[in-house]
Amino acid sequence: MNRALALLASVKDAHEARLALGAGARIIDAKDPAVGALGALPAATVRDIVTAVAGRAPVSATAGDHPDMAARTIEPAIARLAACGVDFVKLGLFPAPALQACLAALAPLARAHALVGVFFADRWTDYEALGGVPALVGRLAAAGFRGALLDTADKHSGSLLAHGDAARLGAFIAAARAAGLRCGLAGSLRALDVPRLLPLAPDLLGFRGALCADHARGGALDPARVRGLVRMLATAGAEAPAGSAG
Repeated sequence: MNRALALLASVKDAHEARLALGAGARIIDAKDPAVGALGALPAATVRDIVTAVAGRAPVSATAGDHPDMAARTIEPAIARLAACGVDFVKLGLFPAPALQACLAALAPLARAHALVGVFFADRWTDYEALGGVPALVGRLAAAGFRGALLDTADKHSGSLLAHGDAARLGAFIAAARAAGLRCGLAGSLRALDVPRLLPLAPDLLGFRGALCADHARGGALDPARVRGLVRMLATAGAEAPAGSAG
């Protein structure tokens, strides 16, 4: 059986969540596109999104940007979002000296809540001092995380494909598969990027700008663009050879 490739739609409020869900998005991601790479929405807005989705799709929420990877500030951010009823909490994993200690400190929260670690392709070489991304993906699994995502930190520096060739992206996905984690790709992706990413067989592709008019990630979500990408991913899944997703 082929594994369906899911579209993750990042939304900034309950209205957009309803639009994305109605247009066929498989995962609703609560994020403030105006605040950094993984801007956190107010708790009240996240709760409204969870209510709007009403269990019809998984809801993830971003915990904000924490470049110093200090567990003492990250732990309450995760707990705040988990209390909103989301299914997953996404945490950006910046290549700071404290990253590995932070992952170890977060293990109790990872066992209590479904955490997804987000690496940044435009900081790929910075992770090498910490053992490299593939090795860090294994540490995620050891700490109890449920998934791994490869994104971009600087949304003005180009898309994911500007920072990661097929070998690099493939190494990330292979590491996630080996660690038993679900994996995804995101980072200013456009519809024209999809055919290049499909052979890598991620579990999901995440979008924001491509779902908005003129690819303005801070603009209003366009349901027609969501539907177009949903159809593209569904067609790709139907045409993929059995077992291609690993």
